[in-house]
Amino acid sequence: MAILQFNKDELKDKLDNFWWRTKVKASRAAEWVRDNPETAGIFLTAGTALVGGVVKIGKGLIRSHNLRKEQFSKERYIYDRSLGMYLKTKRPLRNKDYMTINQRRRNGEKLSKILEDMHILE
Repeated sequence: MAILQFNKDELKDKLDNFWWRTKVKASRAAEWVRDNPETAGIFLTAGTALVGGVVKIGKGLIRSHNLRKEQFSKERYIYDRSLGMYLKTKRPLRNKDYMTINQRRRNGEKLSKILEDMHILE
């Protein structure tokens, strides 16, 4: 386990320097907007549209990533009630596998034992 040690004075100096640079850049930007109102309006309109598009694309990518992750989990994990935990499989189960599992569970076998015998567990 790594222990992080910070020099408080050095950290405070860096933070103060960051805020000072931010204030300077903000005042320069405000001054430029006052000097060039037509160009600033164009940049503001284009920037707003650009940021909106990037946000929309980002949300779509995040949503599709989460759906793929969820689908993978549904295909690769099976919950065993008797053990109270999820079992990881080597591959997604087929209909034939589900039919075999249901038949053997009706005969009283445990899910983990069935999957082990079928060589499906990872």
